[in-house]
Amino acid sequence: MKLLLIGSEGFIGKHLAKKLQPALITHYKETKHIVDLKNPHLENLPLEGITHAIIAAGCANVKYCEENPNESYLVNVTGPLSLVSQCLERGIFPILFSTDYVFDGKKGNYTENDPTNPINTYGKQKGELEKCLPLITQGNHLVLRLSKIFSTDRGDGSLLDEMVTLLSKGKPLKAATDQIFAPLHIDDLVDMLTLLIKEEAKGLFNVGGKEVISRYDLACKVCRSLKVSEATIKPILLEDLDPTLPRPTTTALSTTKLFKAINYTPLSLDESIQVLYPRNF
Repeated sequence: MKLLLIGSEGFIGKHLAKKLQPALITHYKETKHIVDLKNPHLENLPLEGITHAIIAAGCANVKYCEENPNESYLVNVTGPLSLVSQCLERGIFPILFSTDYVFDGKKGNYTENDPTNPINTYGKQKGELEKCLPLITQGNHLVLRLSKIFSTDRGDGSLLDEMVTLLSKGKPLKAATDQIFAPLHIDDLVDMLTLLIKEEAKGLFNVGGKEVISRYDLACKVCRSLKVSEATIKPILLEDLDPTLPRPTTTALSTTKLFKAINYTPLSLDESIQVLYPRNF
């Protein structure tokens, strides 16, 4: 396995680069190996021996996608599909990422076979990517549809770090009671991807944690670990964050297919909290 990583500057891309040590890493502007998703080309890259291409580049900023649908379409749909075609022409197996935002969030526990029904631009773009890929690859690809991904790196501002930082300082935290998901540690995501590659898995896999929880209940869990009052948590509805931006609420994914394909136990949320804030409170 010799990896090409396209997109090393985002949250997931940085961790993939650190843990997997790809043979070749691209950036959209800051290294000599440049891939611009608005007009991507691979011909100038040293691809000899590359077996797999992980396409982690794109725009995951939901608000930006809503306000800039044409530009974000280039980097979330057109660009990745072009890269997939170029990879296949060179015998390189493409790996991409999608999102639980391809669903409307009305029922949760979505399987890979459930019909998608996105309610915002970002979800629609990823939904189109999912549908177009099999037409281009005849199934010779891998897509990981992700739930909420977080790390336990201090100061990175991801899900748990944000909660621990605010609550440990006694600062108020807004948490949606109707946002139901299955968060997953970034290290688990990388390990799962590695196992799927080794198993030569193809097609679409839901990837998330085994614990389904609301953001509010997760914040309460953090409070109990920190031994701080849950009164510092302000319960809200997801739409309260921005009434103009539609977001799906119950997006927990069924990972039955995933855990049939690989033997793996992800880090629990309690374990993740202890890793991030290990003192005995």
